[in-house]
Amino acid sequence: MGYKHQKEDIIALGSELIRKNGYHNVGINEILKICAIPKGSFYNFFSSKEDFVAQSIQWYGLKNLELVASFLETDEPSPTQRLRNFYEHLLDINHKEGCNAGCLINNLSIELAGINAPLANVIDKQFQAITVEVAHCVQAGQELGEITQKFSALYIAEYIQAGIGGAFSRMKAQNNRNYLDKWYAMTFEFIAAKA
Repeated sequence: MGYKHQKEDIIALGSELIRKNGYHNVGINEILKICAIPKGSFYNFFSSKEDFVAQSIQWYGLKNLELVASFLETDEPSPTQRLRNFYEHLLDINHKEGCNAGCLINNLSIELAGINAPLANVIDKQFQAITVEVAHCVQAGQELGEITQKFSALYIAEYIQAGIGGAFSRMKAQNNRNYLDKWYAMTFEFIAAKA
């Protein structure tokens, strides 16, 4: 296994462990165990647990951007339907996982952003990148008259992303998708252009 692939494997396995259990509930030893690597191998790639998490957030963010692009950067269906399909996909993933894991970036934002400024900065950059992608699709929907023009495309994208982040938090607290479904129905009603 090559250097790059080994590092990506460590990030993939370790970030999944943190996504499901939280930053403070996962130590380096748990990451070493799930990756079946010695401590020295970990420190060949990461200077600390915080460095590992920062790189994991960036890796996860890139994977998320690829997912977003696969739904939103197409010509068909309509922009609103592309947004609906993307968020339905997220809801379905979380439902299949038992509504208890959520999004790594959202989870770490809640757990760390108020107490760890360097990681908060990395998290915010990922939120911004995804929001910009959503905003492009919103703008396309505005240009076609599908989505309200009362607010800028970026404001609407921020509203959508903030809303699903909150819904993910409630999903985990209640261990069901009730708030995700409410968020979904209300969001698309609120952003629709009114005749």
